[in-house]
Amino acid sequence: MAADDYPLIKGVASKASPLVEDLLKEDPRSTPALDAKGNHFPAEKRIDLSRYLSPAFAELEKEKLWKRVWQYACREEDIPNVGDRTAYSVGPLSYMIVRVDERTIKAYANSCLHRGTRLCDGTSSGERIRCPFHGWEWNLDGTLHHIPSRWDFPFVKDNEYHLKEVKVGTWGGFIFINPDPAAGPLEDALGVLPEHFRSWGPENHFTYARARKRIRANWKVTMEAFLESYHTIETHQQILSTLADASTQYEAWESATSHVSRLYSPMAVPSPHLGDEASREAAALELAESFMMPGMEEIRFKVDPSSPLSARAQLAQWRRNLLQMFTGADYSAWPDALLLDAIQYWMFPNFCPWYGEGGPIVYQFLPDPGNPQQSIMDVRILAPKPGNGIKCPPPSPPVHLDFDESFTDKVPLFGSLSMVFDQDMANIPRVQAGLAAAHESGTDIVFGRYQEMRIRYLHEILDRQLSL
Repeated sequence: MAADDYPLIKGVASKASPLVEDLLKEDPRSTPALDAKGNHFPAEKRIDLSRYLSPAFAELEKEKLWKRVWQYACREEDIPNVGDRTAYSVGPLSYMIVRVDERTIKAYANSCLHRGTRLCDGTSSGERIRCPFHGWEWNLDGTLHHIPSRWDFPFVKDNEYHLKEVKVGTWGGFIFINPDPAAGPLEDALGVLPEHFRSWGPENHFTYARARKRIRANWKVTMEAFLESYHTIETHQQILSTLADASTQYEAWESATSHVSRLYSPMAVPSPHLGDEASREAAALELAESFMMPGMEEIRFKVDPSSPLSARAQLAQWRRNLLQMFTGADYSAWPDALLLDAIQYWMFPNFCPWYGEGGPIVYQFLPDPGNPQQSIMDVRILAPKPGNGIKCPPPSPPVHLDFDESFTDKVPLFGSLSMVFDQDMANIPRVQAGLAAAHESGTDIVFGRYQEMRIRYLHEILDRQLSL
């Protein structure tokens, strides 16, 4: 029998770890996003492993994927002032995102029209865009401003030497680009994201911490490791006491123009693998410690045994109070899930924003410019913008990690997440190496029916995009 012929089991529960839909019933508050159900379930999928290995496949992705889709490039806070710019590179392609004026953001091919020199590396600022090689200059709107020794370029017409512009769109503080001049609007590609995230507001956050990690694995291998909670039982055993991995709910939303999926893992709830006797009170106490920061010792979370609220609900209320102290905003209507749980969305091809304050993380997965078996993972942790008249801090610059450098050693602001990421980094290159061996031997790979449905969905849409 094929996998799709078997009954579909959507996660398992225990007395201590209910399924998501049952957990949500414990809280009278909700949002449309939490209650939303997907409209698509990907079919059984078997794939040619060369897509993880082959330079030819990476070239196909460059031409038919990266040059043709809306993709998250950076955040608006990365270029807060007029003249600020930042580079966005995806494989061998590179673009420059520029704040032209207070309300206008443009993106250009990151290449001088004289000899091709890259115009922007990292972030920079200035009244004009100047090539570091020969000093050709453009205005922020992309129009040509100055050529040294102009007498030697009589054939250069100003109106023909405008920087090559690509489409730009913004949502929730995120900046997206699309190199395809025939592309439809960003709103069509976002699908359910604006509606679902409206109750949280990513635009009201700033980058508290950020890292960019080089990884010895194809960008899809790296991303797939973060599209499911199935690996938690083996890879992240230390968080089984606080995360209901096998109770995770998976959804996918499909339309003609957008492809979005979601993973919803309950927190402050033990894994069902730990059995009926696992303690939800202990789970709440342990999770609370991960939210602690220096200076918070006086307000450490404690479970009140006389309260009519569960330990999880008490923890959520503790977080409401903390956030209100920091921002001055009212969080009384926020569901517990929005304050505690790991709710991660994915938008094709490589954008993973998390929903809520339980895990306000943003993932971006990028192919290496020269090696299809290497990639870059960009991770941001967002924090609410402070209120009470406090000026919002500038975004944290990225910490650059080479292949063998660890999050634990280099990114202290990630807290306990650093250990989780280091555990993933130990696995991912092994997956890449194993896929290469499997391809040589003709071995097939298999995806779980439910827990790995988001990976099947990725490859389903990728096949369509690449006309495979």
